[in-house]
Amino acid sequence: MKSDVVARRYARALYELGQEEGLEQKFLEDMQNMALVVDQSSEFRSIMESPLYDITLKKRILKDVVSKTGISDYAGNFLNILLDKDRFVFLRDIRDTYKKILDEASGRVMAQVTSAKELDAQELKDIAKTLSVVVKKEVNVNVIIDPSLIGGVVAEIEGMIYDGSVKTQISRLKQSLKGEI
Repeated sequence: MKSDVVARRYARALYELGQEEGLEQKFLEDMQNMALVVDQSSEFRSIMESPLYDITLKKRILKDVVSKTGISDYAGNFLNILLDKDRFVFLRDIRDTYKKILDEASGRVMAQVTSAKELDAQELKDIAKTLSVVVKKEVNVNVIIDPSLIGGVVAEIEGMIYDGSVKTQISRLKQSLKGEI
């Protein structure tokens, strides 16, 4: 629970600064780039997240990484604040929360779609369009493959689940047949 509270607080502050400066999208890119560096380098991550290393060393390393990745000065300052407050460990949570805040502000929502097979671009577009009509917002689709569904898709969006999988249809058919006997 603590990570949610921390992530929300820092992401909200970053978003408000982004609004003031007109850099909301740039800040998202910066957070994604830094999270990518953290994910790709376990050594960098352990240094930044460990209380055993001196803050001066951490800031020097961070400054070098920030300059090499083209992260904005604002985002660099934000990352330094995370170091100062010993919150660097929440970077990925902050990035994810920031993206949600940005999506909410622009009227976009994320849908989690589980499919039995890989979906092509047109199928993804059709699913996004259908879900957009249902929720009356722009929908971005994240796909997970689950062969156990047999066919069809299950979409989860804004807390609602829309299940059009063959697996569920078979299960419902079994239940109705049991009830008729």
